[in-house]
Formats: sequence, structure tokens, C-alpha cells
Amino acid sequence: MTSERKLPLILTFVFLMLAVIGLLFYQSTVSLQEAIAWEKHAQDVTLKLENTMTLTLDAEAEMRGFIITGNTTYLEQFERSKTAVFANLSEIRALVSASRAQLEELANLESSLGRFWDVAFQKIERRKQGGFDAGLNELSMQETKAAADQARASIERMKSAEAFVLQARNNRFSQNLNWAIRILIIATVAGVLALVAANFLVWREGKRRSAAERALIESNKELESRIAERTVELSTANASLQAVAAERESLLMNEQAARREAEIANRLRDEFMATVSHELRTPLNSILGWARLMKNGTLSEEQSVKAVRTIIKNSETQNRLIEDLLDVARIISGKLELDLRPIKIADAVRDAIEIVRPDSTEKNISINCTVEPDCLDVEVLGDANRLGQVFSNLLTNAIKFSSENGMVDVTVSRGGDKVDVTVKDTGVGISQAFLPMVFERFRQDVGTDSNKSGLGLGLAIVRNLVELHGGTARASSDGENEGATFMVSLPVIIK
Repeated sequence: MTSERKLPLILTFVFLMLAVIGLLFYQSTVSLQEAIAWEKHAQDVTLKLENTMTLTLDAEAEMRGFIITGNTTYLEQFERSKTAVFANLSEIRALVSASRAQLEELANLESSLGRFWDVAFQKIERRKQGGFDAGLNELSMQETKAAADQARASIERMKSAEAFVLQARNNRFSQNLNWAIRILIIATVAGVLALVAANFLVWREGKRRSAAERALIESNKELESRIAERTVELSTANASLQAVAAERESLLMNEQAARREAEIANRLRDEFMATVSHELRTPLNSILGWARLMKNGTLSEEQSVKAVRTIIKNSETQNRLIEDLLDVARIISGKLELDLRPIKIADAVRDAIEIVRPDSTEKNISINCTVEPDCLDVEVLGDANRLGQVFSNLLTNAIKFSSENGMVDVTVSRGGDKVDVTVKDTGVGISQAFLPMVFERFRQDVGTDSNKSGLGLGLAIVRNLVELHGGTARASSDGENEGATFMVSLPVIIK
């Protein structure tokens, strides 16, 4: 059997030994806890029995004191002793309930104590009725002593039984512990020997592989030497041929790379042109259609109002698409200029909300704006128009992908030297696969509503403009139909 097969078997054996050791440790712990519990049980029973005997003797002395003196204080102490004895008997019964022999002996003890109490009460009653002279006749304690001796004998038998059971359990625990120690030693030694064997196998295998590696290195050196000799012989004859082949290969690779780049550029251009033409043609067709109907004069007044509204809306859509394309071109070329001035971020957010208010009203979408108290006067160094464009794009995007009667929450909060503007909607959400690409140009999530038009530039412009202001833009979503959250963080002006 090879070392590769022996080593897993040895390690498996070691793990088994560790499992055995753990099991033995657990069993020993449980046995020790049981032994401690039984020892405490025996102590409790013994203490209760001894206390019962002590209380009985005290009661006998208190009875004698009452008979001699007639002092009722002795009777009160006698009653307390009796009550304590009965309480002890109840507790003892609960403790020995699992032993039939102890229960039988406890019944004998209760019978003896019952006779003791009966005799004691009779003597006390005769003393109460006959006075001191009658009490002199009751000083003989033979009857109570006989009952007390029987009770003492029962108590001693119960204590002996408890001691015997405890000793038997301790002997059994000692035997089990000795066996556990022996097995633990054997398992430990076996595990150590197995680890030594595994270490030896690893060492021997490493030594064998090192020898094989050295032999292979020597063989490779010899082969390399022979190849070098042959290469020198062939290099002179093939030098010119290799140079020509290398040049041809370089030209071919350059040509293939240029062809691939041209194909990629053509494909991107075609896709871009198709997307742009579609997005521009869609509102233009609507504008032309309504314009022709208005030209014919066949529209009612209500339809004419609707036509004008549609033409204005689609014209604004076209204008926004063209502006987005121009902004992207300026950003890519580095020609986008910012007019940086101190701006109250809360005012910029509120202005953006008012800009998109008609769109939200049309879809019955409520926009809730929360500005934390420490952000009311926070200022950032930025271009008011461009930051307004950032917040308008985020709000327009939230309204666009939210269904009617939805909700958009806008929050302005402070985080150290940054101010965070969060836009959260209840719309279609963002798939987890698309989330890392949400800020890329010309990207749209095909997993969400495919009927939503656009070039996929709005969020890309948001990120570029925010980064030009020294900030960051982030997006998060729990998945499709779970809404989306966009956060813009901008550095504040420290006053």
C-alpha cells in the first residue's frame, strides 16, 4: 500500500482515538457528577435522620421538664420539636422514595415515633389534669424510652443502608474510572504512535520525492546540454528563417488585432446608433403623429390639450436624451467644466424634488423628504446645476421604475465630514447580477421591466458628476420587486 493511501488511514485512526478520548472524558465527567449527587443524597438522608433523633430526644427532655415544673414553655418547645420531626420525615420520604427497603424502614420509624408521641401526650395530659402529684407518677420514662430506642434502631438501619448503597456506588465509580484511565492511556499512546507513524511516512515520502527530484534535475541538465549542442548547430542555419517567420507572425498578429478592434468598434457603433436612433425616433414619431392630427383639425379641444401635453413631454424626453449624450461626450473628453460654489445641500435636494413633482403627481407617487437637523445648513462646494442634475436623475429614475401609488423616500444625513443623500423607492428593484454594473454607460437591467426606455446614461452621469465633486455614489437592492436605494456622499465645507 502506497504512502498516499496509508496516511489518510492513519489520520482517520488518530481522529478515532481522539473521539474515544473525548467520549471517555464525557462519561467520566457524568459519572463523577452522579457520584457527587449520590454522596450529597446520602449526606442529606443521614443528616435528616440524625436531626430527627435529636429532636425526639429534645422532645422527651421537654416533656420531663413540663411534668416536673408544670411550666408551659416546655410544652411550646415540645410542639416545635414535634413539628420539626414531622417535617423531617416528609423530606426523608421524598429522598428515599426510589428505595422500597428504605420506605419500609421509614414506615417502621414513623410507627415507633407515633407510639412515642402517643405516650408523651398521655403523660402530659395526666400531668395537666392531676397536677404535681400525678406528675410524680409520670416521671418513669420506660415507655417513651422503649419507643425512642426502636426509632433509634430504625434510624441506624436506614443510615447503614444509605452508607452501604453509597459505598457500592463509589466502588463501581472507582472501577469505571480505573477502566477509563486505562483506555485513555491506551488510546493516547495509540494516537501518539499513529502520529509518529504518519510523520515517518511524510518524512520518507518527502525524502523519496527529493531523491526523484534530484535525479530528474540531473536528467534535465543532461538533456538540456544535448539540446543546447544541437541548437547551436541549427541556430546558424535557421537564423534568417526565424527572423522572417517572426516578422510574418508579428504582422499577422497586428493585422488580427486591428481587425478585432475594428469589428468591436463597428459593433459598438452599430449598437449605439441603433439604441440612439430608437430612443430618438420613439418620441419623434409620437410628436409627428399628434402634430399631423392637429394639422388636420380633426381633434376635439380635450384631444388637442392631450396632444400638446404629449408633444411637450416627448420633446422634453428628446431634449433630455440629447443632453445626456452631450454630457457623456464632455465627461469622456474631459471638457466638462464645473462652476464650484458653496451650496446648501438641503436646498439643492428640495429644488430637485420640485422639478420631478409633475412626474410623481402623474403616477400618484408620494415623495417624502427628511432632512436631519444637523444638515439644514450643511454646505458643499459644488456646481448647483450639476448637483441638481444628479438628484433629479436619481429621483426621475426612482419614479420611472416605481409603479403607480408608490413611494420615494429622500433622506439627507451627516456622516463625519460627509453628507449623505439617500433616495429609496418601492419599485422593481435591481437584480443581484446587474447591481455591480448599474453605474456603467449604456447598461440596463434586462431582468427588470423591459418596457422602460432609455439609453442607460442617467446613472452613469450621476456617478461621473459625483466623482468630479470628490464624492461617491452607491446602489443597493434586495432583489427584483424589492425596490432600490441610491446614496450619494459629498464632502462638506468645514467651517
